[in-house]
Amino acid sequence: MKKILYILTIVLSLSSVLSCEKNDDSPIIININYVGFESGFILGSDPIGTASEEVRIAASNTTNSDRTFNIVIDADLTTADPSAYSFPSTVTIPANTNLGSFVVEVNGENINALGDDILAIKFVSDEENLLISDPISLNLRQVCPNPEVVLDITFDDFPGEIYWAVLDSGDNIVFESADGGAYGAYSGEAGEMISRSLCILQSGIYTFQIQDQYADGAGPFTISYDGSIIFSSDGVYGGGVETEFTVN
Repeated sequence: MKKILYILTIVLSLSSVLSCEKNDDSPIIININYVGFESGFILGSDPIGTASEEVRIAASNTTNSDRTFNIVIDADLTTADPSAYSFPSTVTIPANTNLGSFVVEVNGENINALGDDILAIKFVSDEENLLISDPISLNLRQVCPNPEVVLDITFDDFPGEIYWAVLDSGDNIVFESADGGAYGAYSGEAGEMISRSLCILQSGIYTFQIQDQYADGAGPFTISYDGSIIFSSDGVYGGGVETEFTVN
């Protein structure tokens, strides 16, 4: 279950602070006009399918008429491709309630298979004295219907020298660390460990290959499938190494 709307906690805290006394027995009444999103969450889709999820919002007060708020993408925080998602331009809180919602739809085919796509949505309003929450960040992920191939790499001091790829039996690239065989995808991650889950939909024979730009290896790695290690290296593989594996 998703986390409860944190806005309600904020409003209750503010209400408690602002209910102090004036002239010993007269409370100060301040109308807080606030609207916010629930906490962010993961939104997953089959790589060849679609999915949708409701995003809830809450306001600090109720009115006797509908309230409509504009919502837009936060371009500074969003990394997902625009073709991977859609959502309406407005969200409405109905009259006499302080809760509303809208639906985000995602296209699994256009989500980055490495699982690091972020969709951030924010409120935009010219309404006077309206306080708004931070954007909501949704992590868009492909949810594999089959056991996944998992690649774990522990980098040496020069991770920018690495390039890896998974190819099918026709030598077509299914996954790779950087487009076009480029190096530098992991620059700045010296000494770090990464884990990538790769969803392969079709059964068959595949080849994993890893290359080092300066032919001195770039750290130990393992490849697992359906929970079992199918290949591992201590990282001393010179200019590169490859191995075949079968997906059933």
